[in-house]
Amino acid sequence: MAKLAAYRAKRDFTKTSEPAGKASRRLGASFVVQKHDASRLHYDFRLELDGVLKSWAVAKGPSLVKGEKRLAVEVEDHPLTYGDFEGTIPDGQYGGGTVLLWDRGTWKPEGDPHEAYEKGRLTFRLDGEKLNGMWHLVRMAKRPRERQPSWLLIKADDAQARTEDDPDILEEAPLSVKTGRSLEEIAPGRSAKSPAKREVTSKKAPPAKSAKPAKRASSAKNAKAGEIEVAGVPLTHPDRVLWEDQGLTKQELAEFYLDIGEWLVPHLANRPLTLIRCPGGTEKKCFVQRHSWAGMSDFIHRTTIPDNSGTQEALTVTDIQGVIALVQSGVLEMHVWGATLADLERPDRLIFDLDPGEGVEWPRVIEGALAVRERLKALGLESFVKTTGGKGLHVVVPLKPKAPWKEALAFSRGVAEAMAADEPDRYTTTSVKQEREGRIFIDYLRNNREASAVAPYSTRSRAGAPVATPIAWEELSPDLKPNGFTVENLGKRLSSLKKDPWADIGKVDQVLPERKPSKRTSRKK
Repeated sequence: MAKLAAYRAKRDFTKTSEPAGKASRRLGASFVVQKHDASRLHYDFRLELDGVLKSWAVAKGPSLVKGEKRLAVEVEDHPLTYGDFEGTIPDGQYGGGTVLLWDRGTWKPEGDPHEAYEKGRLTFRLDGEKLNGMWHLVRMAKRPRERQPSWLLIKADDAQARTEDDPDILEEAPLSVKTGRSLEEIAPGRSAKSPAKREVTSKKAPPAKSAKPAKRASSAKNAKAGEIEVAGVPLTHPDRVLWEDQGLTKQELAEFYLDIGEWLVPHLANRPLTLIRCPGGTEKKCFVQRHSWAGMSDFIHRTTIPDNSGTQEALTVTDIQGVIALVQSGVLEMHVWGATLADLERPDRLIFDLDPGEGVEWPRVIEGALAVRERLKALGLESFVKTTGGKGLHVVVPLKPKAPWKEALAFSRGVAEAMAADEPDRYTTTSVKQEREGRIFIDYLRNNREASAVAPYSTRSRAGAPVATPIAWEELSPDLKPNGFTVENLGKRLSSLKKDPWADIGKVDQVLPERKPSKRTSRKK
């Protein structure tokens, strides 16, 4: 009874048809959203937990737009029987007005929901008739004189998320899931209040993602004290700040990768990794890690591979759980080989890393990338481009794994040296800092067998939490900065894309052009 004391104290059940109810001992996982036309129209969002419905009043209602924050004021717990309530609360009674059962279904929390609720950050999946996919409820810091805790209800980025140009679910599906009625039909003679005006620019269906959503998994076991679970991976010290300038925590980084897993994992899976670990965050010591360490998660795989001295250990991941396990170990950058475990001796991607020296403006870096593209095109090779999260750009050439590393290095070196020879005032192939001033260093040495380059969609351990991001060639402009995509804004970019700019990178059927034999070689023959 104590759980529902506040609920009961506010209502006179001789005058209202709302259920008196009682706390249940059953273990259920229902959720409901009720459209409530009281003093003002709002939506009551309710999650079943410990035999009651934990409840929040969402003034503007839930939004399917990824990352859009909707204020959710926590109110008193309601009985489970309230989840089926639809009708009219008499004027003069608490919450007087019309209630419509707008959505219902089940919810599944990530990790321990009790601990998450206490910490003020719930992440969960909804399986309803209208609302589906992953969501966050985040409690805000308490303000002076605030009587009820304020939270934010936020839609995560997944296959169910929409863009700002898509229909508003509240206007697209306004009727009851219980009776199919409107507010006016439930309470004839009452004029429904108008919600806050929303712009709806399109009535088309939300666009399909170019890749399947990341698979989310959660462990049946409760996390230990001080831990949470993200995608079934235990995360210790989830509140540890990794980017001081952003206040970005370990948990937020893990959830960022979980939300973009469908974009990230295909470029990362089954490639040997070079990792940048910063366990204390970017302000503390960071170090390079290529081999296993004590306590490393089983989601991170160890593989023995051949090398010049015999064998060595390589680290790989195959899924989003592996990525979250890397986050748990303080990995802030993931760099990958240009080959996969399936054929380590023949690269399937070449990298031309354009690194501007002092005094080189961003538009010249763009010109350099386009120049590389044109040279490759003249050789019959298609290429792709990505920002690095640093100062430069990567031009990436997908290949069928046919040529060995030695040939790949010789080819990329030839392209870079030809550019430097043709325009020595603009390009150089030397890494000596003094000789790079005012010029762009074309780094072809990333096309060695054990060299690596930052993975697409990996964060960088730099100010602002930038992310290395694939883009379309047409997007290259002075307005697009090499470190402009960040943990904060990348989700918005991905949700707005109509097509993955790298959707075809795995479909390109091309190999390195055959090298013409030198005159000296011809004479020997």
